[in-house]
Amino acid sequence: PEEVTKKFFAGMGNGYAKILGIIIAAGVFAAGLRAAGVIEVFVNYLTHANEVAKLGGSIGPFALAVLTGSGDAAAFAFNEAVTPHAAKFGMQIDNLGYLAMMAAGIGRQASPLAGGIILLSGIAAVSPVEVVKRTAPAAVVMLISVYFLC
Repeated sequence: PEEVTKKFFAGMGNGYAKILGIIIAAGVFAAGLRAAGVIEVFVNYLTHANEVAKLGGSIGPFALAVLTGSGDAAAFAFNEAVTPHAAKFGMQIDNLGYLAMMAAGIGRQASPLAGGIILLSGIAAVSPVEVVKRTAPAAVVMLISVYFLC
């Protein structure tokens, strides 16, 4: 029991460290975008194109989650960098933040890089791409639904 307990908590610590690493990486990514001026350009564009803000708040985090395999990283990066400016494009901060969070979570389910997808594909003995071929259409439908509900 002593050895099992040590391995159990070592595994928990390793998993927790990876999650924190993703969150920290998202913050660094957002800071890099801000330092490069990308966020300022994006916010200025959305300020003058209010109708695009909601679309950007859904598709942006969704695409970032698909590319990175992490809904948390995508949501944190978007919400840290763009969401505080929501009032400038005629939206409420909590509505844009919620939309970004939901879109990023849905995008994770359409990514072959997501940990859950990799785990599931390993259990099923198939490629993560084969799993995503089935989850991605549903994810797109869910994204459209969230867009219209928010």
